Amino acid sequence: MSGYDKVIVQCKLARAYFETDLDKAIAFTNDAANASGADAKAWLYATRIHLLVQKKNKPAAYAALDSALLYVNQAKDPLAKGMVWLRNGWLDIIDNENDLAASKLLKAAGFFQTPAGAPYAALAYHYLASIYSYGTDTARQGNYAKECYAKAMKSGEPDILNTAYYTMGQYFYDCYKLNARKQLLDSALSYYNKSIALSDRERDRIILRSNTAAVALNTANIYFQHYPSSFRDSVYHYLEIAERIATATRLTEILINCYGMRSEYALRNNKVDEAEQLLLTALSEAAASPVKMPLTQSRIYRALVRVAEQKNDARLALSYMKSYVSSNEEAFNQEKINNAQKIDARYRAAQQAQKIALLEQEASFREKRNLLYIGLGAAGIAALSFLLISYNYKLKASMRKQELIDKEKDQVILKVKLQEAETNQLLAEQALLRERQQRLEKELLAEQLQKESTNQIMEILADKHTSGNEEIKKLIKRQQQLDEEYEDHKTDFVEVHSGFFEQLQQRASNSLTRLDMKYCSYILMGLSNKEISTRLNIEAKSIRMARYRIKQKLGLGKEDSLDNFIKTLS
Repeated sequence: MSGYDKVIVQCKLARAYFETDLDKAIAFTNDAANASGADAKAWLYATRIHLLVQKKNKPAAYAALDSALLYVNQAKDPLAKGMVWLRNGWLDIIDNENDLAASKLLKAAGFFQTPAGAPYAALAYHYLASIYSYGTDTARQGNYAKECYAKAMKSGEPDILNTAYYTMGQYFYDCYKLNARKQLLDSALSYYNKSIALSDRERDRIILRSNTAAVALNTANIYFQHYPSSFRDSVYHYLEIAERIATATRLTEILINCYGMRSEYALRNNKVDEAEQLLLTALSEAAASPVKMPLTQSRIYRALVRVAEQKNDARLALSYMKSYVSSNEEAFNQEKINNAQKIDARYRAAQQAQKIALLEQEASFREKRNLLYIGLGAAGIAALSFLLISYNYKLKASMRKQELIDKEKDQVILKVKLQEAETNQLLAEQALLRERQQRLEKELLAEQLQKESTNQIMEILADKHTSGNEEIKKLIKRQQQLDEEYEDHKTDFVEVHSGFFEQLQQRASNSLTRLDMKYCSYILMGLSNKEISTRLNIEAKSIRMARYRIKQKLGLGKEDSLDNFIKTLS
């Protein structure tokens, strides 16, 4: 086995261990800098990107990406090149940069056209399908899901087939949510059941069990949301599968969702104490997780507030409300730090891209100059031989002088081009710095406004004379007022014209809700889906559905950009 083949085996072992022993998985890639050859280094650094993101170490993941991009152009193996672009695009998906991700993933799929690349091509198409999921573009989602399925069938690998079943099931479920036809829901359940059956049949060969846990949870959710309560046994059956895998592989988020669904069933049956105990168990799982989960904790506390209200326990409701506000503030601060790290990492990545482009340009110039020198040398030798026969010494000296002048001219032109490249690089760096400063200023102002709102809530909660459900209602009403004031401040910040909302409603035939208008305001401010979801305390996928709904109300086509349309009204 060659050294390069051993490196590929190391990367596959790292993938096999990342769900059960992440530190051990990372250890397989620690000697990336000492690996022999550009292909080996490209594979190892691409693998590190995935593992370091799982470790919640984004700066280190971007450093690994920088190193991978240094070797991708030197690599000879298409699989090594494809792996770098696959993880590059996947990292953009993690950062909600879907437009950047799509082109990189398609580039990766182009490198995976050999039989050996089929499993990796299936993974690339799986990520592409996820970009257009949740109603964003079901036509593209379906095309990429089918490509994923076709490549998975060619590979024959159980893990890849499991991923393909998951991708197809999600596609049909998204179609059902847009067009509630029973056959679409049946197709989704069919693919989900294929995934679970495959995982059970190939238990010893399945490496990534998290996909099966997610499929089981989605199946339970389908029976919970779209079937009568008499299907509760089916819900519990799939919840047990998800919980068993999540417990074994430490998938805290899935385990918490399982407890949340069980608590909803308990509330439906008026078992308030049981619902509260389930939520408290979920809370303890979140607290015990090595990764901080303030946003998840805030959602659990919000559900506990509802439980306390159903128990008519005002004191307990206030206690849970305080914890909810505290967790929400912690999640906001964490998101602010993550955004700063992401901006810094992308700035460094852009710098690295500029350096790589400059090095490639220099190499191209150097190659051309060498060819020119070789040509000139050959021409000089031929001319000298001819002159020795047919011309005198004076003409020969004149020819040599002209050759030297031409060489100096080429060197001057090369220096000018290099100076232009350096100037362009400097301008790009300055533009990136200005963008970073503007985004940080927006985040600081948003933080100040949010903090003022939170302080007012805490003052009400701290009032010793507050008691009873009436006070909780006042508290909630006051929070709503503060939210409105907060939105007004944001609107003033981006200097929205007075006729902005009127134009929106006219275009939508007055069909936009207050929440729709709030989404449009956030979009006008330039906030990403992830930032909006954090401020509104909802899932990112709900924002995607909201954007799709707003586009329909505004009469925009699938290819039209909602962001560009809103900016034309500002």
